[in-house]
Amino acid sequence: MDFNLKRILSKVEYNSLIGVLVGFAATLLVLNIYITSNSVFLVKVKGNEIGYIKGKEIVNIVEDKIKSTDGIDIAKDIEVVTYTNIKTATLDEHQLEAKVRKELGLKIPAYVVTIGNEKVATLQNQKEYESLLETLKKRYTPNYSGIKNVEINAFKIDQNIKTTVEFVNANQIEDVDEVAEKIIKGRLKEEKYVVKEGDTIWKITMDLGYSIDQIASYNPSLNLEKIKPGQEIKIVKNEPYFNVEMELTIASNEEVPCDVEEIKDNQMAKGKTVVKQEGSNGLAEVRKKVKVVNGSIIDETLLVSKLVKEPQKKVVVVGTKQSNLVASGAFIRPSRGGITSYFGRRWGRMHEGVDIGAPTGTPIHAADAGKVVYSGWMSGYGKVIMIEHGNGYRTVYGHASKLYVSEGTRVSKGQLIAAVGSTGRSTGPHLHFEVRKNGVPQNPLKYIK
Repeated sequence: MDFNLKRILSKVEYNSLIGVLVGFAATLLVLNIYITSNSVFLVKVKGNEIGYIKGKEIVNIVEDKIKSTDGIDIAKDIEVVTYTNIKTATLDEHQLEAKVRKELGLKIPAYVVTIGNEKVATLQNQKEYESLLETLKKRYTPNYSGIKNVEINAFKIDQNIKTTVEFVNANQIEDVDEVAEKIIKGRLKEEKYVVKEGDTIWKITMDLGYSIDQIASYNPSLNLEKIKPGQEIKIVKNEPYFNVEMELTIASNEEVPCDVEEIKDNQMAKGKTVVKQEGSNGLAEVRKKVKVVNGSIIDETLLVSKLVKEPQKKVVVVGTKQSNLVASGAFIRPSRGGITSYFGRRWGRMHEGVDIGAPTGTPIHAADAGKVVYSGWMSGYGKVIMIEHGNGYRTVYGHASKLYVSEGTRVSKGQLIAAVGSTGRSTGPHLHFEVRKNGVPQNPLKYIK
């Protein structure tokens, strides 16, 4: 009886011991899992801290990659320290490799972007390249007052872009925003223009889309007032690395220009106007398809327009008494709206006119009588009208949405010639208006009466 009791007690003690050991092991396992799941690891290279990682295995992967590509065993140079219960940003495998290589003075893998044989960018990885494309989308998307939503339907680059992974020095890696800025500015390309019979410096600047100041800066020894056929003029172009084409759907609130009723008065000089009744613009909710190339609006198609505020008609008395077709130097204001940008230096370059902010579709009138010498598309200006007035005067009306007169047409002072728009290099609907005297830009506000 005593013997059996001893056996039972011995068995109980053994089972209890086993239970305690199993419980202790389970506690250690749970504790280890907790510590592991709440741990981050500080990586040091030759004693210098380079960042935190989530799992030690990343270090082994990086060590193996560097050994296979560079033939170097870096295990002795790396120290990993465990920290628990701290919140901090961590590195992924590619970021860790780049930092380790930089610390050890090794070349790092980079995402190299080329067009043809020309290297455009050296970025840290594919993620940075994708970020570059997103940055270009944002920078080239129109952003003017009233826009509520922009959908990018299509995004295309018109060149074959090649991307390769190459090992480069760490200081060759470029910043995404700086690369985007470089691409938007384009590369400088020098060309020669040979002066032809009948050319004037004004005609050359208009044909090529340059200002007289730009031509003068490229050709400091050239007498612009005495150019001759056969002379070479140096011009420097900002040529894009590639064209970025986007098709967008834009939802916006846009002003609706009010109708203008004109009452003819044959006793008042032609071109003179008197407001009999003030009007006001309406407001419409608009959806339209827009085609953009390198940030310039090339074409737009109205999809939906819902009028939310009725425009109020404006009544104007217009003089019809015959006027002289030669400009007097006193011009009328070509369109309604406030001045949004003045004549003079702007953004490091000369702004050779004034910008008059107005809704798309607002009428543009000839500032004085004259002959239309250009009607069409011109780089930078978009849809543009140019009128020669005589006595050396010429006026320019840029960024129009519609052109109502053609080249060679004679127009009277105050005649409707175009409608306000945002074509060409423009940040929103407005009229860019220039006055030139013998090819030299003048401040239009000194001439508008």
